[in-house]
Amino acid sequence: MTKITLEIKTCRECPFFEEKRCYTSDSWELAHDWFCKASDNKKIAGYVNWSEEKDVEIPEWCPARTQKAD
Repeated sequence: MTKITLEIKTCRECPFFEEKRCYTSDSWELAHDWFCKASDNKKIAGYVNWSEEKDVEIPEWCPARTQKAD
């Protein structure tokens, strides 16, 4: 069996990442809710816009974070 290890800086780079658009009354506003598919779609962060993406940290409860490479 082959084991692949990824080093990521943000959840957006994770294969378990999913985002859903937040719709508001302002049609120019673009923000997303971030979810983790590996944790039953648990919300990582809500209402994240492009300028805030770098500030969202990988959560402590992340299942991929707890796995250690051999």
